[in-house]
Amino acid sequence: MFIDSSIKNSIQDMGINIFLKNYVSSTNDYLKYSYIRDKAPIIILSNNQRYPRGRREKKWTSHQRHSLGFSICLKFNKNIREYPTLSHLVGLSIVQACSTLNSDQLKIKWPNDIMRGQKKVCGILIENLISTQNVFYSMIGIGFNISIPDNLIKSIEGYPGNINLPKEKSHLIIGTTISYILNNISLYENNGFKNFQHMWNKNMYAKDKNVILKNHDRKICGKLLGINEIGELEIKKNNKIINISDTSYSMRVLE
Repeated sequence: MFIDSSIKNSIQDMGINIFLKNYVSSTNDYLKYSYIRDKAPIIILSNNQRYPRGRREKKWTSHQRHSLGFSICLKFNKNIREYPTLSHLVGLSIVQACSTLNSDQLKIKWPNDIMRGQKKVCGILIENLISTQNVFYSMIGIGFNISIPDNLIKSIEGYPGNINLPKEKSHLIIGTTISYILNNISLYENNGFKNFQHMWNKNMYAKDKNVILKNHDRKICGKLLGINEIGELEIKKNNKIINISDTSYSMRVLE
């Protein structure tokens, strides 16, 4: 779908700078310009991303009229080590935003893919740039599959799905998502991550199933228990619980 005035109007009263570009390589890449990033908090919207990408430089497919992608850049006047669960908060915020707009049954696949059933429907790319010891920028790219036709989905690697958002509410998804992200970050700063643990586990993909986690040549197999109160993934293997904090692991459910 195209970024239009209805989408822009839904976020213009949030106190965030808005840049609308017709063409960019990717909205996250555009934030690498310091004169843009320094306007944070700022949202980059575009109707045409030439090279959208996901984690580990994987290609993210975006279709005009059927996909919706954007990036938000936030400036934190704190050490980056104080935000080890930022990725968790973003994933949960998307599920909450979609539920508010009547798109339910979404789950978070470690570390932050958004799934509907067995299909990936939303991708997240978080890139952090450390400015000083106590200042960093977080560039959060989000891509929603809104209404990609079946004939196009079959041509996309991984056979993704759509978030099943009511058409009359699709223009609200960016503003609603950003609202939840900002609110959840504020709650985290005031109260820590423990209060988010239950919500994250409730919305976790493949919880209590046997999975395999891969990170380069390392593999971990076991039962997925959820995340603990500091956001570490818990895997039960041979009656022993393994804690994983490294979000570079990919996960696959074992049959």
